[in-house]
Amino acid sequence: MSKIHCRPLADLALEVLDLDEAARPHVPPYANVTEQQKQAGRHLVAIHRMHLREISKARMVLRHIRDGALDPAALISALQGMDMSQNYRLFGNICGQECRMLQFHHDAEEQHMFPALEANGTEDIRCMVAKLRQEHLVVHELLDRLEEAAQALISAPTAGAFSTATKVFDKLEAVVQSHFGYEETGLKDALGVHVGFI
Repeated sequence: MSKIHCRPLADLALEVLDLDEAARPHVPPYANVTEQQKQAGRHLVAIHRMHLREISKARMVLRHIRDGALDPAALISALQGMDMSQNYRLFGNICGQECRMLQFHHDAEEQHMFPALEANGTEDIRCMVAKLRQEHLVVHELLDRLEEAAQALISAPTAGAFSTATKVFDKLEAVVQSHFGYEETGLKDALGVHVGFI
């Protein structure tokens, strides 16, 4: 069993909270995938790129705070002003709009895409979907930790609070990039073949 699932994720230190990439099952390439079927995978990639652009915006705000150009409260304000904030969890924190949108994205996968893949896909696909579901738990734990770190930074804008928020953000960013890459590689053709669209 993966180390991240031996005890509740909230109990794990940030350093050991990871995706256990070595345990990722892989899906063999699909043959004879039509251009129309490939569109679903391309759509998924486009959605992911949108999230990564928003995360980059958050990274820039963190840099401005580090450099003294912005007050820590500006981080929450800037993130809440991003285009994506209307669609995610309702909390005003460092995640702002991107966190809400990322939750919405995962909810859509969990409620629509994953069940369709599990019902229509191969055993390899079902194993991959199970792993992706586990990875969603890690992403969401990191989002919760980022919320806490952002609120602590606003309450007491110290170097220590900034360092903590930055470490959590760095971990979240790396985890999301890895998760998206894995999902795109494994599901790019499977989505069009087994789901039809996303």
